[in-house]
Amino acid sequence: MSTPDTSANDQRDDYGEPRPAGPAIGHPPALLFMFWGEFAERASYYGMRTILFLYLTTQFNLSDAVAGSTYSYFKAACYFLPLLGGFLADRFFGKYWTIVGFSVPYVAGQLLIGFADQYTIFLALALLAMGSGVIKPNISALLGQTYDQKRPGNDVLRANAFMWFYFSVNLGATISMALLPWVRDEYGYKAAFLIPAGLMALALFIFAVGKKHYATETVGPAPPATPEERALRWKTLRGLFGIFFLMIFFWVPYEHNDNLWIAFARDRLDLTMPSWLGGRVFSPDAFQWVNGALILILVPASLWFWPKVDPTGKRFPQTTKILMGLVFTAAGPATLSLTGHFAGDGKPSFLWLMLAYLLLTVGEVLVYGTMLDLSYAYAPKSMKGFVTACFLVTNALGNMINTQLIPFYEKPHTVFEGTSFEHTFPGIAPANFFAMDAGIALAAAVVFFFVGRSFNRAHGGATAAA
Repeated sequence: MSTPDTSANDQRDDYGEPRPAGPAIGHPPALLFMFWGEFAERASYYGMRTILFLYLTTQFNLSDAVAGSTYSYFKAACYFLPLLGGFLADRFFGKYWTIVGFSVPYVAGQLLIGFADQYTIFLALALLAMGSGVIKPNISALLGQTYDQKRPGNDVLRANAFMWFYFSVNLGATISMALLPWVRDEYGYKAAFLIPAGLMALALFIFAVGKKHYATETVGPAPPATPEERALRWKTLRGLFGIFFLMIFFWVPYEHNDNLWIAFARDRLDLTMPSWLGGRVFSPDAFQWVNGALILILVPASLWFWPKVDPTGKRFPQTTKILMGLVFTAAGPATLSLTGHFAGDGKPSFLWLMLAYLLLTVGEVLVYGTMLDLSYAYAPKSMKGFVTACFLVTNALGNMINTQLIPFYEKPHTVFEGTSFEHTFPGIAPANFFAMDAGIALAAAVVFFFVGRSFNRAHGGATAAA
């Protein structure tokens, strides 16, 4: 995956930092440390998340609506705090020291959550959101900056590095999502939550020891821009933010897969393996690993497929891939909606849930994997961390919408209770709720068709490989 780094000469890149001498080829050694550090951190994060929804409903006796909303608030914080992380890194501490410093409360939160009571559970979640959120934009921005310094001008190699980075996320997530429900069922929640704590400590160690291979950082305000530079910067940002706005409506249906999909599986699906395969009954949260496992297949497949069918990136530009992803994303909840509508009195097989995960995951790879590189590639050079954080904030806004949407799932919902404006809305049946999810993603796809075409015209086709 890597080749030895070349030494720097006196030439400087657009950051005012040294370029490597000679035509360096292959991935720099930094990718190994970032790959395995991200592997351990995401295994920690997603392992904890896999069992969190049922932890809230069974150990704290929260209803599905309250647990789902609480979970959405937590995820919103995880994806809103990247704004703070990008600001702190760019202006004060640098990306490396921001990551290392905020890994400490991250480890503390993972240690606390398994032993939390009704008072300390929110402290644990706050520590986890702080650690995960502040770190998240800086690791990917540091990866991009490292490639800009170590492999200048090689946009395809950098795009492939982002996909390998994305692969590491899902390698860690898959293993932990498959393991943690089993550990929880065998040994209880306290033992299960110790595994994410250990993984986060490992992530901190791996990332820290790779410091000498990362980009040289210059911390502080960027030099004053000329009027022409400012005009170009805001033109680029306006185009990106139009796309970011629509990404909110990708996350709204997507982020139901680890809470409402679990509730649907628990209440509406047959979770029993066929007798000839042992007849095991699965926990309703035990299928989330399918998402990560499919990404492990789809990411390398996409790295092989797209260069074959579109070596220049002009036939399927980044915006086209995102549009396709939104359609596949809609197909995931649409599958559950059809399952609910045609189930009758019996319980359909859990295989329908696995099909929904397959369709959702194809959409995720096309949208999220592409957006990571598009966000970095088209951001102004002095605002890479900030723009990456803004993309992550779209997830936070999607989850904030879900805090208000999830309470309508199946149960009647009263607003402004105890006031003259009190009103009770009927609950939305699961089949209808997931049909609404599919409609949200499809509506976003229709609007994105026009926004993407406008972005391509303004930015020369948006042909960077993804």
